[in-house]
Amino acid sequence: MAAVRLKLMAKALPSTATRVPYGLLLARLGQDATARFRRALRPLGLTAQQFIVLKQLETIGSTSQSALADALGIDYSNLATVAGELCEKGLIVRTREECDRRRYALDLTDEGSALLEDADRSIGSGEQDMLSALDESERTELWDLLRRMADSLELCPGTEAEACAKADGEASGRQSTP
Repeated sequence: MAAVRLKLMAKALPSTATRVPYGLLLARLGQDATARFRRALRPLGLTAQQFIVLKQLETIGSTSQSALADALGIDYSNLATVAGELCEKGLIVRTREECDRRRYALDLTDEGSALLEDADRSIGSGEQDMLSALDESERTELWDLLRRMADSLELCPGTEAEACAKADGEASGRQSTP
């Protein structure tokens, strides 16, 4: 259905346009991917934002709540709310940092890790369907290209080092703001 709409939209563009803009394709694919993502998480009792926080915490390991917020590019109070929800579910542990009692450290629990494994499998099923038009090498190439684009925009840090660099950049940007 979505492919038919894109074809119709492409035909509706002026004759000087040779293709649908990247942004439109990415936006429509993003809408579909988001819907699949949310459907996969719903039976597990997770919201998309909770999953993203858990996944990023899994990627970078034990970290401060503020560093995780910076790595994800979300407001501190929003992360505090999500972290509280995840603590109530027993998926993360939030403790005061020894060196600075004003700050919280976040750690993934065994239950959180197990739920992430279930979520990864569920999300993977939806992705398999979405990517069925591509062979394995094309899927790898697509992932590499998307990762490179995300990295250039400093989105979704893929390693602890990337998350720390992003957090450091966010922190220094706040300090230099008058």
